Amino acid sequence: MHTTRLMTAIAIASGLSATADARTTIYGVADGMVYVENTDPGASLELDADRSYFGFKGDTPITPEVTAVFDSRYYADIVDLNNGAFPFALQGHVGVQGDFGTLRLFGGPTPVSKTRSYYNLMEDEPTSHALILGGGMLTPNAFLPTGTGYNTGLNYTSNDLQGGLSFDGAILPAQNPDGDTGFSVAANVEQPSFRASAGFEVNGAAEDTQVFRLVGEYDLGEITLGGLLQMAGNSDQDLNGTSFLGFAKMPLDVTRWPTRLRVSGGYAQQENDADTIDETQTYFSAVHEIQFSNQVSSYSFGEVFLPEESEGNVTRFGGGLRIKF
Repeated sequence: MHTTRLMTAIAIASGLSATADARTTIYGVADGMVYVENTDPGASLELDADRSYFGFKGDTPITPEVTAVFDSRYYADIVDLNNGAFPFALQGHVGVQGDFGTLRLFGGPTPVSKTRSYYNLMEDEPTSHALILGGGMLTPNAFLPTGTGYNTGLNYTSNDLQGGLSFDGAILPAQNPDGDTGFSVAANVEQPSFRASAGFEVNGAAEDTQVFRLVGEYDLGEITLGGLLQMAGNSDQDLNGTSFLGFAKMPLDVTRWPTRLRVSGGYAQQENDADTIDETQTYFSAVHEIQFSNQVSSYSFGEVFLPEESEGNVTRFGGGLRIKF
């Protein structure tokens, strides 16, 4: 099933659910930022609001034990309406949940890419960890899955099995008639001061690709420390990559309002069997958020991506405003 057809089906099913006897919530975010980006060609001042969205979600009881659930979210750049941002990019799901867990058709993050919640401070971050997870390779046409992308498919998420252990799995239909079906699975454990996930995805970002991720964090009270190990491969190109990422999240009391800070640093290497590709990169980033209320916050950020080769350096820093409704 093609991605567009599945996402259309999710949107239609969600709309039909919303018209039934459902508890429906309309929600959204307006998010705009300005930043300076410095690359090899030079520096530029950029304005971006494409992380803004609106949506509706809700649930409809089927039986006392089973509930139908839906969520449709539409993204668009609210300050640049003529750049092809419309029609909206869609993310959502429709399915059922109960004591057995949740079963749904979905379009959005896979079980592996959901684990970005560990190293992200905000829901949609202005920084791009995908650069150090394989997305910053300089070799033309070389490709590795970053474990950060979206997909469509059939997803099952368990409830708490025992001791904070849960399972999240998805079947990812091929994107063309002669393609290979993919899958994405993650085992998660959550304790009062510790949580961790191990995930594996095949044919998710593209056919003949694989990615394994192990990520976790420990809450020390005033600071939360975490780390990530990721191994990715492209069988068609005989290409492999390994990424390491360390991160810390903490409050930062510099204003009268609650603030949060996330800093991270990473190292990655990619090579192929023919020894024609051997790249390494380092990465540093930080995001600082000031929460004026539950609905309004401002943020500042900076990131530096440094390939071992001099070309391909990327530096970005800026700030923005995020308003929820």
